[in-house]
Amino acid sequence: MTETEVELEDVPGWFWEVLDTARPSLSALEAWLDAQPRDVLEEYALAYLEAAEALIDFSEGVTVDGAGWSEDSTEDLCMWVVGQGRAFWRSTVEGAWELPDAAQAYLGRSSPLVGEVTPWDEQVRRPEHTGYRSPGTLVHGVYRRRFGQDLDERLTAG
Repeated sequence: MTETEVELEDVPGWFWEVLDTARPSLSALEAWLDAQPRDVLEEYALAYLEAAEALIDFSEGVTVDGAGWSEDSTEDLCMWVVGQGRAFWRSTVEGAWELPDAAQAYLGRSSPLVGEVTPWDEQVRRPEHTGYRSPGTLVHGVYRRRFGQDLDERLTAG
């Protein structure tokens, strides 16, 4: 089994089904997250991160138009790629599409991938979630509101 096959299997199918079913409605994803128990929210957050990390080591950065992106910018790009769903992510992991092309689409520039992009509508139901308007961060707002705890702290505490 190749490294890419292992990475593809590491992200659970249910995770992709949730993203692909909810997209492009962030409020639909919000409703699904609101209905889940704590452990599912934690698994969702871990699956999202696992999928993003399968694309590239964030610290390596990605080069776009001759400029190297920072670790944070590369992480943002990878999180965006995951938010585009299973097919888009898989094509990027497998190398059919390159991260610099995905970056062009992410930036709203001309890219062969523009037709493959489905922007999320960014509408959320609860005002407490206004600062979490992406499919990767929304789980953090839902978790904080429901359980009064920072999700990252909870996940790193083990």
